[in-house]
Amino acid sequence: MAQINGLIFDLDGTIIDNSDDYMELMLRRVGRDLGYDFTLKHAKELWYSINAESRDSVIESWGCNPDKFWTVFNRYENIDEKLKSTYLHEDTAVLKDILLPKGIVTHTSYDHTDKLLKKVGMRQYFDPIVACTEETGYKPSPLPIIYCVVDMKLKPDEVVYIGDTLSDMLAAQNAGVRSVYVNRFNRPIKIKPDYEISRMEMLADIIGNNGEK
Repeated sequence: MAQINGLIFDLDGTIIDNSDDYMELMLRRVGRDLGYDFTLKHAKELWYSINAESRDSVIESWGCNPDKFWTVFNRYENIDEKLKSTYLHEDTAVLKDILLPKGIVTHTSYDHTDKLLKKVGMRQYFDPIVACTEETGYKPSPLPIIYCVVDMKLKPDEVVYIGDTLSDMLAAQNAGVRSVYVNRFNRPIKIKPDYEISRMEMLADIIGNNGEK
């Protein structure tokens, strides 16, 4: 098995997260406009989408049209409001001491990702950032991860993708990179990833001495 020479991360739920109040507020706004009584339970189901292949499939399971949902959601999303609710998972600070190149593949827009990482003091540790779009495809499509691997000038077997959902693990599998499931809250998923960790410090056991400062 090839040595690991690069790490690619999901963003939301893996490196950063949002307060329950913000998640619930956003879903209640959308529900009010579309005629649904969305609650914090719905918000967490959507935000984390642990065992769903996509967030659209979660929305469809509620009997709601995803296109209509995202049109309203995007109208209400405000980066300043989101920044106030965003926090860094405390175990993620260990990434500052890992010297391997670190990229990000996320469904969050590039501009928002840039601002969110700056807010939590982590922007300088990640390059490149690939924000999924209609052109790149969305996870579990392999293309966003492949684009990131190419930008890092690495080969797929030299890279691991670290995320917190089934969609992340499927995207890694589809891209031919090793998968690391971040399971901080004991939430099992439907497939077996290559590695499973409960805290970011456990990455050291996966990458070995290659990532030491």
